[in-house]
Amino acid sequence: MTLTPLLDNAPGNYGVFAVNLRTMKTVAYHEKDVFPSASTIKIPIMIELYRRVEEENLSLDAMVTMRAEDQVDGSGVLFDLTPGHAYSLRDLNTLMITVSDNTATNLLIDFLGVDAINSTMRRLGIHDTELVRRLQRVPTERASVNRATAYDMAQLMVRLAQGEAISLAVSNRMIEVMKRCQAPVSITTVAPQQSYTGQPPTVTVAHKTGSLSDACHDVGVVYMSDGLSYAAALMSQGAPYDKLAPILRRVGRALPALLR
Repeated sequence: MTLTPLLDNAPGNYGVFAVNLRTMKTVAYHEKDVFPSASTIKIPIMIELYRRVEEENLSLDAMVTMRAEDQVDGSGVLFDLTPGHAYSLRDLNTLMITVSDNTATNLLIDFLGVDAINSTMRRLGIHDTELVRRLQRVPTERASVNRATAYDMAQLMVRLAQGEAISLAVSNRMIEVMKRCQAPVSITTVAPQQSYTGQPPTVTVAHKTGSLSDACHDVGVVYMSDGLSYAAALMSQGAPYDKLAPILRRVGRALPALLR
């Protein structure tokens, strides 16, 4: 069983890479094709932030003031809030990952620097994923789009899951933030959570999505109660979002069986 029958005739283009974290068995489909990253580029930004926490003693309590000119629309909440207030790096990162706040993302990009974020990606062996520019600031011509591959993003997820994205301590902290992402999940079929005390969830997901009018992505780590854990990156473009999203969900449903 492979993804080829599912994806070869689907509308749009797809890139998939998934890794069983115990056996290292992989599932791949056009995994090194380059896609506009959309909001999945926020993962490298978070990793650079936590690198500085670990290696340069940066405090997540450091404050950054949001000016009116910093506010950009799209996803998130800071665009609708009053400028002139200061927010901690911790809160900006939480907003960036959990509700994909674009203004928070740009504040972090300005604080950290584009070159530093890309340098850390190269240090981690990530070569085809790149932050080119701030979000929502210039027209999204192809030449100026932030970009990523499913292979690169899945490798970042493996490093986070295995405690190798800077260090075990900060990798675990980043995973915990990603578990609070409020976007719909595509990288697996999430079973309903048990509501009574003492029953663990059937599936736990730490992930980050990204979307454009003609692109849909989901990258993250899945922990299943039967012992299967895997990292995955699903990327797509070239068709309307509402056509791509159901296909990604079908891929996510297929991954556990393919990775066992």
